[in-house]
Amino acid sequence: MEKNIRMDSHKLIYHPDVVARWMKGEDIYPIEIEISPSGACNHRCIFCAVDYIGYQADFLDKETILRDISHMSKKGMKSVICSGEGEPLLNKDMPDIANGIKSYGVDVAMSSNGVLLTKEKANDCLEAFTWIRFSVASMEEESYNKIQRGKAGDLGRVITNLTEAVRVKRDKKLKTTLGVQCLLLPDNMFQLSAMARQLREIGVDYLTIKPYSQHLHSDNTFEIDYSMMLELEKDIKRYATEQFAIHFRVNAMKKMHHNKCYKQCYGLPFMTHIDARGNVWPCVAHIGAEEFCYGNIYEQPFEEIWKGRKRQEVIQKLNVLDINKVCREACRLDEINKYLNELKHPGEHVNFI
Repeated sequence: MEKNIRMDSHKLIYHPDVVARWMKGEDIYPIEIEISPSGACNHRCIFCAVDYIGYQADFLDKETILRDISHMSKKGMKSVICSGEGEPLLNKDMPDIANGIKSYGVDVAMSSNGVLLTKEKANDCLEAFTWIRFSVASMEEESYNKIQRGKAGDLGRVITNLTEAVRVKRDKKLKTTLGVQCLLLPDNMFQLSAMARQLREIGVDYLTIKPYSQHLHSDNTFEIDYSMMLELEKDIKRYATEQFAIHFRVNAMKKMHHNKCYKQCYGLPFMTHIDARGNVWPCVAHIGAEEFCYGNIYEQPFEEIWKGRKRQEVIQKLNVLDINKVCREACRLDEINKYLNELKHPGEHVNFI
């Protein structure tokens, strides 16, 4: 499982036809989109990257987003991640959205804090998801509450929901991958070995531990020296088995505080983001900066936005910015950008394969 998921790498290599068209200068359609079913959130995590948006109670309209995804699936879009600036399950239509996306032959996944993924919801929609990733900062209540800042008893609810989701998966013989993601912080670094052991006992498929990455506009700021934490990997990984993978994202941690080797974001055509108000953005890093908004799906169908003049103007603006100043460290597109940069600027002797 660990190698197949490629957690600390990228999967664009599996789409050579789209990459080849991009190399020829074609305006390709995104392979993946991220949507925010909800702008509201039931937690106020101390590491939240999009706290500056304000956790507004905006919710994507089911009919509108499914209308666009139906059209996008025919253009080559292959996957949708339900995540974004809020908790997806606060949108009452989330199970219907997931099942609707899957019905179009599109892979769908979700990142959630897990508090609201009850057994009933798992029964309703777990089958639709390729994967669900629970965001859990700690399995110790005091640390969990300090970091995630939810309601009293939330950790207990998450543990129950994780356990029930595993049971639903097994009872229905589903292929859905159930994982837990944890941000490595000074407040939880010495609890992660015990966390790995507990999650293995619950029966989830993996635990991934990743570094904090500062968002340009976030009020939450941390200065963390991850070079001092790399030695934790060995102790935590002793709980890994063939059935339970542990992804300790060393590669991402080593990237922190280093300049990028490319000058612009080549990965933008391959994915995009739709927020809870229907605005379409290049990526999460630019949500809220109106000059970088492609358009709004309540005003135009996505296809018109994607082919529109405004999107081209936004990309031109982004291409001249200093990527080391306006983008996050270790962002999701970093490995894709390295790959595409190498294709754009090959070294010598490339014909000697």
